[in-house]
Formats: sequence, structure tokens, C-alpha cells
Amino acid sequence: MLTMRSIKLTKAIALVLIGYSLVAMASCSWIWHAKVNMQQRPALRVIDVGRQIEMLNREVSAYAEALTHQSNAELTQSLWSRIQARQRTIQGLLHQFVDLESNFKVLERQIQQLQHVVEHEKQHIDPQALQQMVEWIQEDMDIFTSDVHRSLQEIIAGQTNALHRYGNAVAWLSIGVFSIGFVLLLLFILLSKQNRQLNKLASEDGLTGLHNRRSAMLQGELLCAMAQRNHQPITLVLLDVDHFKQVNDVYGHPAGDKALQMLAQLMKAYARRTTDVLARIGGEEFMLLMPDTDEEVAEQLCKVLLNALAETKVSDEQAFHITASMGLACSEQGKYHFDELYRQADKALYQAKAQGRNQLVVFQQD
Repeated sequence: MLTMRSIKLTKAIALVLIGYSLVAMASCSWIWHAKVNMQQRPALRVIDVGRQIEMLNREVSAYAEALTHQSNAELTQSLWSRIQARQRTIQGLLHQFVDLESNFKVLERQIQQLQHVVEHEKQHIDPQALQQMVEWIQEDMDIFTSDVHRSLQEIIAGQTNALHRYGNAVAWLSIGVFSIGFVLLLLFILLSKQNRQLNKLASEDGLTGLHNRRSAMLQGELLCAMAQRNHQPITLVLLDVDHFKQVNDVYGHPAGDKALQMLAQLMKAYARRTTDVLARIGGEEFMLLMPDTDEEVAEQLCKVLLNALAETKVSDEQAFHITASMGLACSEQGKYHFDELYRQADKALYQAKAQGRNQLVVFQQD
């Protein structure tokens, strides 16, 4: 039999898994956006590196032109400083790419060689030789730019594929976990339904559908406590079928069961308030607990019930009648606990049996 503890544990696991699946799906969404951002950032770096190489190309050309026309030293030095700054900028952009960084160092050596030639042949620079060196540097720059674009595109493709695989994995994981959580939630609903059915079985008499003894005692204690707190009357009636053993002996136990079911239906018909507690507390013994009901009203209802019982056949197949003895006790203003009220009603029931059965006895204080 499943317990409330196992049901609560199942519910907790289901809620945790559903929460985890939601987090996983949120992570998947974040990874997707991160993938888009990573695709954009390398693209911007490609554009930036291309621009820097283009600027470096123009600056080298301007530097060579200044040397050819023998411009003033200050302008020449300024152009060389800009070339060096541009080199450092490009190095910063390429610090994560080892292969490209080594290729750029080759280009840097060529630029340094140009500067070396300028420093040692400052007075006798051959313009044609200088132009040739600049053209070589520019060709290497074009090749390097192509390498940069190709390498970065490969990196972008690798990152995109990796993120795509990871994103798919998280997506499938989230779908799987959510499915498990959904299944567990359905299981929890089914377990809750089964638990309600078990509680019903634990509190209901299987033959008549009325409360069983355990449930009746709990309801009695609760309602009597409420009556005491609110200073309201509450009435308890105990009913016992007369000579029920003879009914079983003469008509058989199935007929006896039908007699008990017929009595239960009559009690439901006459005690129709939702606050009334109808119970089978023994083999042929029943209980009727009526909150906010005084002795006079309860006595009238019991007499009507006794008359209806004496006039009603058990069933169409079993054309016999049964009678019952009743003991009634009332707690005016809810002054009695349930145990005391039950003792009084039981004493009245005993008197009804002793006085010939098929009657109602109201408990009177000595």
C-alpha cells in the first residue's frame, strides 16, 4: 500500500525534474544566443584585422614615399611610429591565433628590414630598390590577409559546430527531463487519486457506504469539540437491528446484507444534511450524529425512521421487514465530550432492548 510519504516524495522528485528541465531549456536558449554572438564577434574581428592591414599598407607606402622625396625627419619618424603602433594593434588582434601570429612576424621582419635599409643607406637610398621592397611587403600583406580570413573562418566554423552540437545535446536533455517530469507528474496525479481511494476505503464501510467505526469516532470527537466551542447542541443516536442473527439464520447472510443496505439507504434518506454523520459501527449496529440538533428534533426524526423501517421490505426478492432499537443522547450547548455522549446513547440503547425492542429510548439524567 502506498503511503503519503511516498506520494510526497514522488511529487517532490517530479517538481525537481520539471524545474531542472526548465533550467536546461533556458540554458539551451542562452547557448543559442551565445552561438549567434560568437559568430558575430569573429566576423567583426575579421573586418577589423582587414582594416588594420589595409591601414598598415597605406602607412608603409606613405613611409616609402616620404623617404623617396626626402621629406623632413619629423614626418618620416611620425610615419614610422604609426607603422609600429599598427603592428602592435594587429599583434593584439592575433594573440589567440598562433599560426597567424607567426606568419605576421615574418611580415614584421620584412618591415624591420626596410627600416634597417633606411637607417644604413639614408643618404643613398635607391628609389627603385625601395619601391621593390615596398611591393614585396604589400604582396606579403595580401597573402597574410587571405590567411587571416581563411583561418578565422575555419575557427568560426569549428565554434559554430561545437556550439550546435552542445545546444542539441542540451535541447534533447531538456526534452528528456521534461518528459520524465511530466510522466512523474501524471504518476503523482494517479497516486493522489489512488491515495484518496485508499483513504475512502479506510474510512468507509464497504457494505453500506457509510462511515466505518474508526471514521465515525474521529468525526464524533471533532464535531463534539466544535459544539463545545460554539455552545451548540449535538445529538447522538445509536441503532441496533433487532434479532439480526435470526435474519441471517432464516433468510441467509446475503439477505442479511441486503437488510443492512436497506437500513443504510433509509438513514441517508431521512438524515440528509451534509453535516450529519451516518456510520456502521458494528455488525448490525449503526450510529447517527447530528450537529446543531436538539433533543426534540432528533427524537421526531428517529420515530419517523423507525416507522419507515417497519414498513419497508428489505427487497423485492426478500419480502420481510426488520425492526431496530434506538438510544438517543443529546448534549445541550455541547457540554459533553464525545465519549460521555456515546456512553449515554449506549445506555439508552440498552434500555430500549430491555423494554422489548423496536423502540426509541431517550437518555435521561438520573
